[in-house]
Amino acid sequence: MEFNATLIVSMISFIVFVIIMNRIFYAPITKIVEEREKKLKENYDDADWYNQAAEGFLKVRNDKLLKTEEKSRSIIADKIETYNNQSKKVTTEAAKKSVDEIKARKEALNIEQQQAEAELKTKTQELAQIIASKIMGHKIDYAQKDGGR
Repeated sequence: MEFNATLIVSMISFIVFVIIMNRIFYAPITKIVEEREKKLKENYDDADWYNQAAEGFLKVRNDKLLKTEEKSRSIIADKIETYNNQSKKVTTEAAKKSVDEIKARKEALNIEQQQAEAELKTKTQELAQIIASKIMGHKIDYAQKDGGR
């Protein structure tokens, strides 16, 4: 193998070609690839941040829903208890009023019964006097003979 000027010129022209190609072709392509990788990394980072933010919002929403549900159940339970207590109170008052009314009517009936018995007794005595006087022909006073019974 001979080393002559052609070999040296070929080597120098190859090196110049590589340098020119590096500056004209490879450097812009390398720059574009690096920018693309940088943009992809930014997009992945943004997507990860948005994903974490969405998970945070979802957790906050679920927590608010649970709290609202618990609050709603508490309000409903309180209202049910209040209405049950009111219902018991109204029922108790109505029962007491009914008992009082029944008692008052029984007393009124007892008084009417006593009055009716007294009136019946008086009328019976009067009728007995009338019958006795018609049978015997003269007036008999049972109040005096009977001792006022």
